[in-house]
Amino acid sequence: MKRILPLLMLVSMIAGQVYAQLETTAPTWQVARFGIALGGDIDMPVNLNHHYLLNTAQDANFDDSNLPFGSGEMTRMNCDNGTFRIGLSVSPLRAPNVEWQFSLLDISGRIDMVHYEMGTEGNADYQWLEVNAENKETAMEAVYLLHSQTGKRWNWYGGLGTNFGFSHSGKVHVKGFLLDDNISDDPAEGQEFDLTYNQRESFNQRLFLQAGIGIRFLRKMEFGLEFRKGLGYRASFGGPTHMTILKRSLGFSLRCQLF
Repeated sequence: MKRILPLLMLVSMIAGQVYAQLETTAPTWQVARFGIALGGDIDMPVNLNHHYLLNTAQDANFDDSNLPFGSGEMTRMNCDNGTFRIGLSVSPLRAPNVEWQFSLLDISGRIDMVHYEMGTEGNADYQWLEVNAENKETAMEAVYLLHSQTGKRWNWYGGLGTNFGFSHSGKVHVKGFLLDDNISDDPAEGQEFDLTYNQRESFNQRLFLQAGIGIRFLRKMEFGLEFRKGLGYRASFGGPTHMTILKRSLGFSLRCQLF
């Protein structure tokens, strides 16, 4: 919530500057709407596993070269991102059904997690490992939308968009219990561990399709539902570059028609 007020002030200033510029030039564009959107994404790295997440950590001294786990022992996976968008849209006067939507995107709690288990819990052969990476992302987003109207209240949207983001303030957590000669001299005893490393910063980009529906109320207000699906990549500074799949991005928006 601490980020919302500065973002509101920044976008309001940008909207004012854009509108002032449009007023001093040929009137071919108009600032259409200003609004916010809250939602959640499932943005999953392709072939997500413990090795990839550990490679995004800085100065990690955990040796994963002889771990007993394979893809068959992965029991849970999580790739959740809570999202907050704030932005404005402009529309050409000659094409009122076309809209360019520009947003600031804030992801304050991205989580990528994998969990492995072997054996039966409570028995001497039970082993487990969990690698959890958390970070924040700040991004700029642009979407080209076509929209149509049904009656006086319903609006329908569809188009193509992209965003460019910077991930920062990340941590990689590694915890588990292993029966391994590299962990303990006595494999029958094993060892429990809980480690935390700083995560490398990264550059992220996505290309996605977007669709939505909006219902108008109070003349200039619109409540909407947005859906996105696409592909992208994450490039860690000094670490791996990995393709990503935006499996689902769902958000609820509240927008106001400005002019």
